[in-house]
Amino acid sequence: MMPLPNLVRMVASNTMRSRRHFALSVFGIVIGIATFVLFLASTEQVAAVLEKIFPVEEVEVIPPKVTLVQNDTKRLDDSTVSQIKERSEVSRVLPRMSLAFPAFGSGSFNGSQLSLEVGGAADGIDPTYVVDDPSLDPEQHKYMADLFRDWEAPGVAKGGSCVPPPPDGASTCPHPDRYYCDRSDNTCHHRVPVVISPTMLELYNTEYAKSHGTPMIGEDFAKFMIKQGGLSAMRFSLLLGQSVFGQTVASGRHREVEGVVIGISAKAKRIGMTIPLGYIERWNTEFVNPDAGKAYSSIVVTLNDQRRIPAFAQWLQDKEDLRLDDSLGQKFATVIFIIRLVLVIISLVIIVISAINIAHNFFMQVTERRRELGLLRAVGASQTDVSALVICEAALIGIIGGILGCLLGFLMSLGLDYLSNHYASGFPYKPSTWFHFRWWIIGGGLLCAAGFAVIGGYLPARKAARMEPAQALTQN
Repeated sequence: MMPLPNLVRMVASNTMRSRRHFALSVFGIVIGIATFVLFLASTEQVAAVLEKIFPVEEVEVIPPKVTLVQNDTKRLDDSTVSQIKERSEVSRVLPRMSLAFPAFGSGSFNGSQLSLEVGGAADGIDPTYVVDDPSLDPEQHKYMADLFRDWEAPGVAKGGSCVPPPPDGASTCPHPDRYYCDRSDNTCHHRVPVVISPTMLELYNTEYAKSHGTPMIGEDFAKFMIKQGGLSAMRFSLLLGQSVFGQTVASGRHREVEGVVIGISAKAKRIGMTIPLGYIERWNTEFVNPDAGKAYSSIVVTLNDQRRIPAFAQWLQDKEDLRLDDSLGQKFATVIFIIRLVLVIISLVIIVISAINIAHNFFMQVTERRRELGLLRAVGASQTDVSALVICEAALIGIIGGILGCLLGFLMSLGLDYLSNHYASGFPYKPSTWFHFRWWIIGGGLLCAAGFAVIGGYLPARKAARMEPAQALTQN
């Protein structure tokens, strides 16, 4: 058996002796590994972004669909919430409630008058759902926690008395950017905090802003709001009990409050707006009936493990006569899995072709080096020594190719990120980088490079080991 130090020296010397063979062998590995790690790092980051927008472990429970022979549906109320909370796979349960009566919002923005039907297009949820959005950075989290809360909840101090200003006049309350004078009781009230979804932002930018000449709102809503003049620029009137088309509630009552758009959140209603749940409960009770203030439109459930979703969905259907809303998160997770699988297969095909290339080059080298290999056998080297020499040379080429491939993939990611940040338009949740090079991606790339290189060198090594010394030394 050849001593290990001697084997290492011979492997290093032989690998770098022929630059042409080295370049031909390592080229395919470099390209294959570069695409391999680049694709994996890209799908890893894209999956992380999509999971922020569509949390895979988060599902929404809704009543069953109404059929022609069914006069009523399962009611979602506090008892339903309690039953779901008792499930072991559930970590958090938060009900949503839709506005159950006509209402519309109106206001002016940059000189343009805006009107929006709110009845059926607004809902409420526990403020922690929006505040705890994982996509928020610490500063945004503090901002949301400060503003997105139920300012009319029992125990929350209201402002002092005030004199209502004339129409379109400035608020006479202290901190007029936050408070307005409510005409129903001549008292200062905090404006109702409103968040809208990235979908609503996109609709505004692409449909309304372009046709009405209003400013486009960028991803950083807080900076845009400050530029436009603070919270006061985002305020609007909300007429409860009457639609923009003149429809009213049965009682005929109506009331005007003021709201303010404080930010963008993927946790908001996709088409419409979201406010703290307490407002919707009180308004539904006041303008419809007490039962309307206790009936939820859906229940957002966060599971401990996304793999428990099928069992949870089956329990809902069998025991509670409820169902899950179509889960976009699950669909996107499936799409990401398929994309990742396809890209990995493409990368592996490139690496397999590289292994075939290595095998071809090593077959050529074995033929050219037959005298050298025959001499090794003649001076006492065993078949195992010769085979180990060729396989180790292939492994070294694979490792070098893997390192260079990982480096090339990383450099390519920097170039693509530069193009994305400087030439691609911004959009909600656009990441600063499209790639996340986890340690297992780099390790997997190096392992694949060395492994496929060894596979490519196996047959040439077997041929070299079986070569008879006399025949190798005398053959021309």
